[in-house]
Amino acid sequence: METNVYTERQALSDLVKWSLDRPSWQRDALKRIVLQEGDLSSIDIEELTKICLDSSSSFDPLTSDDVKAGIVTGEPVSIVSVENPIGINALAEQQRLEFSKTGLSIVYGDNGSGKSGYARILKHACHTRDGKLDIRGDIKDIEPKAQSANIIFSTGDKETTLNWNPKKSSLPNLSSVSVFDSKSANIHVDETNPIAYTPEPMRILGKLSDICDTIKNNLDNQIALLIKQTPEAIKTPSLNEKTKAGIFLYGLSDKSSLETLTELSTLSEEEKIRLYQLEIDFAQNPKISAEKIERQNKSLVLYKQQFQKLHNAITEESFNRRDSLRQERDNKMKLAKLASEKIFAASPLPDVGKEVWQQLWEAARQYSDQVAYPNKKFPEANADGDFCVLCQQELDEEAVLRRLTFEEFIQGTTKSDETTAITAYKENIIQSKTADISLSTIRDAIAFFEKDLGESKLAKNVRVALITAKWHLRIYMRGLSPQAKAIEIPESRLNEINQSLSKRASQLLADDNTPESIELIREFNELKDRKHLSSIFEDVKKEISRQQEIANIKKTNRTTAKRAVTNKNKELSDKLVTDALKERFYHEVKKINLLGSLPVELRKVKDRNAVSFFQVCFAEKPNEPVGDVFSEGEYRCIALATFLAELVTSSLHSGIIFDDPMSSLDHINRKAVAARLVEESQHRQVIVFTHDLTFLYELKYAAEENGSANVHYQTINRKENRPGYVGGDLPVKAKSAIGVANTLRSEIKTARPNFNNWSNMRRTIFSKGIIEQLREAWDQGIADFIFPVLGRFDNRIKGNSLFK
Repeated sequence: METNVYTERQALSDLVKWSLDRPSWQRDALKRIVLQEGDLSSIDIEELTKICLDSSSSFDPLTSDDVKAGIVTGEPVSIVSVENPIGINALAEQQRLEFSKTGLSIVYGDNGSGKSGYARILKHACHTRDGKLDIRGDIKDIEPKAQSANIIFSTGDKETTLNWNPKKSSLPNLSSVSVFDSKSANIHVDETNPIAYTPEPMRILGKLSDICDTIKNNLDNQIALLIKQTPEAIKTPSLNEKTKAGIFLYGLSDKSSLETLTELSTLSEEEKIRLYQLEIDFAQNPKISAEKIERQNKSLVLYKQQFQKLHNAITEESFNRRDSLRQERDNKMKLAKLASEKIFAASPLPDVGKEVWQQLWEAARQYSDQVAYPNKKFPEANADGDFCVLCQQELDEEAVLRRLTFEEFIQGTTKSDETTAITAYKENIIQSKTADISLSTIRDAIAFFEKDLGESKLAKNVRVALITAKWHLRIYMRGLSPQAKAIEIPESRLNEINQSLSKRASQLLADDNTPESIELIREFNELKDRKHLSSIFEDVKKEISRQQEIANIKKTNRTTAKRAVTNKNKELSDKLVTDALKERFYHEVKKINLLGSLPVELRKVKDRNAVSFFQVCFAEKPNEPVGDVFSEGEYRCIALATFLAELVTSSLHSGIIFDDPMSSLDHINRKAVAARLVEESQHRQVIVFTHDLTFLYELKYAAEENGSANVHYQTINRKENRPGYVGGDLPVKAKSAIGVANTLRSEIKTARPNFNNWSNMRRTIFSKGIIEQLREAWDQGIADFIFPVLGRFDNRIKGNSLFK
């Protein structure tokens, strides 16, 4: 059957390409699935979860080298030899293990001979399902050697040498050479009842599906843990659902703004004072609170009036008015002085007509009118008989005339204007003094603002403004000019408080359902809830962070959805498990003589959780439990059948390697499998590594019966307690009697020149070994003699050949 169908190798290559568009954690998970045996560890899951949560994390993606699914050429590839292994287990160096480019190559080695070391090299370089190959060095080496070997392979007529080492990627062509071993058997058949065939890509996708579930559960658990950390005060808020703070807290999410939270949680000094006042108001009888507020408002109005009066006394206009009155006074006094100097120029005494003299004149007037001459109006007097009230001398006519002149000056317009100006200035100064506020009043006002109204900031501002105003008033009364402007009394804030107190009193006295009362309650609730939000600010901030983390996890969790994995599984399974493969599988089972009377076939039964299930069942009785019938060896035969079925449906006949494929097989199945491998060697290179001498004979007999002379034998032995020495022939115990005799003759001929120089012990050991081999040669001679009737390790008796 030479149909060129979709192969498992192609499916693996497609799987790598498909993974390029998958989330980084899935690409990393795919690599781990391929390279590790068994399920991923808890550490793997933890690391994948971290990559899933943080897409910027470093990861190690699946590559073509990991699945040995590189692009291969259109010509078949064969392994020619493996040469000079260095640092590979304890294999001897400078050795060459050769294979026939075509036909059957059998590599025999007892346990511990080094056969597995060579097989591991080829499994690493070629296509195998055993993704995790741990190739160790020689544990006896003090310093580990750099591991390497040369692999020579042919592509058509061209030979290529690969300088191989475990850390180096193999050439893509070598991935067309497939290896069957115990790992392949376990993967091809991974359920016992019913038996299910799971191609490697399906197995990988199935495990990825399981990991999707695991990581989804991990993420869900993280979300549950984060939700559990939410404080009770946030889970069940005590805030009013209609306040701004309540709306914010009840609607808390990953979109909640920290800026809004800060704004709602931060109360200004005025808002804190307002809340404090409202708390007091609602803590007692509304009418009592209203009366108290009204008293406070009256006191506030009184203080405000006093502040305003003081402020008005020291305004720039006040200073200008004072300066104007003073200038007017000075001008009038100057005019009066000029008039006085003119009138009293001849006076023998100084400063006549000036203020001190005027006081003296007015005193004389008062004394004359009230005491000395009550019947006359000063300065009236008679020249004969009247006396001067000041000097007590009798007045003459000149004195009377002088008195009249003085009175004319006093009663004149110039002097009157001077008096008026002086009086106006003095009254202005006196009036400004009435605007002064005592220090005790200032202290009382400050205490009122701080304690009664809770306005500490306002109290501080008022105190500074009043002290400054008092200082400016003192400057004013002293007739001086201020060096700076006075600090303004915070009138606008006083007006706000005045209006607020009036409003509070009105709201407290209003009925419950009035707009005033409703507004007051709303304001109180808003401030109260904002204060509560402030008390849990840090908890709310952390909760927003948790909500954002939860949202990120939920977003990440979408990458754990298995739809894409399921779709890819179905796509690959539909391509892989075709009618051609099913038919080939049926023929392969027949060829290896598996339950001859009850042939089995491959059926796809379902797709579940991103995994396609292909059940192996009896062709004639599909509902019978196959797992209860098959033995362990028969499972291995089914695995081999699926392996061969896929390979032979491809037109590219590259080599295939079998590493101890016959574990658990009885003699019937062993013979059928040997025959099938010999048959396959007619079409391609077949390499068999085995430690089973019986199976070696079955292969040898099958090749002879098939007429195939192209069987290449290699033997791997231990020498001087070191494995890995290669011999180019059958093992001694598998040779014919003549072959053994010739080998012994050659050994004796080689040893003869030095035999007499050996120690007695060495000669004894050598001689006993030769004698033992002679006995085995004699046994083999008998076996050769009776072979036409009964072959060694063969339970068939051919009676019709007895004459031979």
